[in-house]
Amino acid sequence: MINNIIHGITGYIRYRGGAGHMTFLMHRISGIGTLIFLSMHILLESTAHYAPHLYNKLNSGLRTPSALAAEILMAFLVIFHGVNGYRIAYFDLFHPNLWAPPSSHQAVRATWIISLLLWLPAFIIMVLHGLHII
Repeated sequence: MINNIIHGITGYIRYRGGAGHMTFLMHRISGIGTLIFLSMHILLESTAHYAPHLYNKLNSGLRTPSALAAEILMAFLVIFHGVNGYRIAYFDLFHPNLWAPPSSHQAVRATWIISLLLWLPAFIIMVLHGLHII
């Protein structure tokens, strides 16, 4: 059984070429990252009601440069996951013929560009807030 798990993981990781494979991996990673973040967020916020002293202690630990970097990365992961999920749903529901390579490559490129453009304002605001400029 462990061999099946290892084989499955190496099949995901093994690079097959092209931006499509990287987008596939990034969609999986961003989904797992978002799930972990939301779970941690729910647990942290629930301590505000049930254990306020613990909430203040945990929340103060999130005011570090490494936590800020993780939040900035998480913002990108959430945006990317949403944009790529929209692309997948649009192709599956309305235009399955767009999965063919020429238009597929253009859509993957557009997904990355749109994700970066949507993330850039959040990145700037988060960095400025982290530097206490705003």
